[in-house]
Amino acid sequence: MSGTKDFKNLFGQSAAELAAAKGEKPQKTRPKYTSLRDDQLAELDDLARELMDKRINKRRRITSNTLIRVAIDALLAQGDRLEGDDEREIRDNYLRTLGVVADQEGPHQAREQESPRVELKEFKNS
Repeated sequence: MSGTKDFKNLFGQSAAELAAAKGEKPQKTRPKYTSLRDDQLAELDDLARELMDKRINKRRRITSNTLIRVAIDALLAQGDRLEGDDEREIRDNYLRTLGVVADQEGPHQAREQESPRVELKEFKNS
């Protein structure tokens, strides 16, 4: 597929592991702020916790920010498939592309409520 970026390696190894294998320093992350709904925050935290509990290699933490970065990589890898005139259309079309159909009444529906601002950045591991 033309224009599709290859992010396959990012899903198998962390950015720090990839950089170390190439003899490079790990890429630094920078904060980005976004508004998330309460249900998104709760489900993201729950998923991160589930993945933390299931992991075999305990060296690195899995956080909500980890999952957000993975989702961004997946979205960017398929950027040429995005289409729509607003958030709802873009999301629904993208989810259909992935084989996930958004509910008409489900949590994916855009809401008029105020969402909290969340800082998306990686915390240093000790």
